[in-house]
Amino acid sequence: MLSIFSVRRLQTPALAVLLAGVTAMVPVAHAAGSHAVGVATMVAVRGTPRSDIPEGGAHTSATGFSAELLVQQVLHRNPGIEAMQAAADAAGARVESAGALDDPMVSYAAAPNTAGGPRQGLNQNVQISQRFPWPGTLGLRNRMARADAESADQQVADLRLQLTALARADYAQWYYVHRALAINAENTRLVTHLREVAEAAYASGQSPQQDVLQAEVERVRLQNQALELKRLQHTVQTKINALQNLDPDTAVPAPVELPREAPLPTSAALQDAALAHYPMLQSLDARVDASRDRVDLAHKNSMPHVSLLAGYNSLMDMPAKRLTVGVAINIPFGGNHRGEVSEANARLHESEAKRADARNQLLSNLEQTRATAAQAVATIQLYNGRLLPLIRLNMQAAEADYSNGSGTGDFLKLITAQQQYLMAELELARARADFYTQLASLNYQTGGAIWPFSVSATSRNTTP
Repeated sequence: MLSIFSVRRLQTPALAVLLAGVTAMVPVAHAAGSHAVGVATMVAVRGTPRSDIPEGGAHTSATGFSAELLVQQVLHRNPGIEAMQAAADAAGARVESAGALDDPMVSYAAAPNTAGGPRQGLNQNVQISQRFPWPGTLGLRNRMARADAESADQQVADLRLQLTALARADYAQWYYVHRALAINAENTRLVTHLREVAEAAYASGQSPQQDVLQAEVERVRLQNQALELKRLQHTVQTKINALQNLDPDTAVPAPVELPREAPLPTSAALQDAALAHYPMLQSLDARVDASRDRVDLAHKNSMPHVSLLAGYNSLMDMPAKRLTVGVAINIPFGGNHRGEVSEANARLHESEAKRADARNQLLSNLEQTRATAAQAVATIQLYNGRLLPLIRLNMQAAEADYSNGSGTGDFLKLITAQQQYLMAELELARARADFYTQLASLNYQTGGAIWPFSVSATSRNTTP
């Protein structure tokens, strides 16, 4: 009988890649910005990188569809970024006008019955005035507008990082479904060969017909699994195209390999990066600053405002009285402004509470994501280090028993061993995709600290 492992050597070498052991680690290059040195030490590099997985975790294969390429396309094509960027631009445009004085007021009046009179002709009254707020008011308005603009910019950065994480997660799913289909095809070829072997043994009277039927049942089961994987493939394809604002049926190229698992950063390092660079937290920080300025502005509004006036009134009988200058001061009543101050204080409390809640939620999500990623790493190491070798030994033993013709149940053991091997391969591919997905989530939660491309992608008006 032809050896199972001889058969596998005749099949596609894709399985050999999966079973070769996980030795290459995800390289993480220095992140841009003030936190570059700190983040660079978060993930250590071990082993020799694959030629198609350059340092930094980015794929630059000339013929493959990489995660980095998908991220660039999503950031370039997704209309949500353009809409939010326009809103941020509008907030930035308000900064200039926020610190400017109110427009001067000009008034004009005339006495129509004096038109054509014997002495002066038409009597007129022209007046111009300029309102000046209490000192410091304009500076507060300008600072508050800048804080609002900063908050809007950080929301754009957050959206870009969200889309980056979604693109990487969908890419991981795209990788998994292609690996699963390849594994399914290889196992289908193996089972087809086993069925042929069983038929030959049955024809020669060396094995029962049940062996043939068992192989056929397994082949049909694999065909049904292939149908399910095809459906999943189409689902992931539509998600990838939706992120790129493309038609759902647009063809998506096959993926290249995912980076191998890396030693994860410590919880403390992740927390430091998240608290310093998570865009939504920075957006809320800016909103708190704006709310504090709004409280100060409410107090300023309760102070008098001065208006300077100048005018010319030809109705006055003496020329010396016709040119006038003056000043006007409003008299603020407490009841008109106490409500404004109370509202500003309440808004400040709301902003601070939202920031505290977002901070706590971020740290909680960060720890959960890291734990899930650590579990995926442990699963990959367990499968490569123990489970797959044990299953291979089990398949060898089942093959030897069947080759020796020691019993009618041996072929069932062989099929069962093959099923276990298939399941282990799929679970390993799933764990690798899960790890990459969780790493993408950590990258989002730390404000782009894992992949430097994502950090640069948060810069305003950046075109990837």
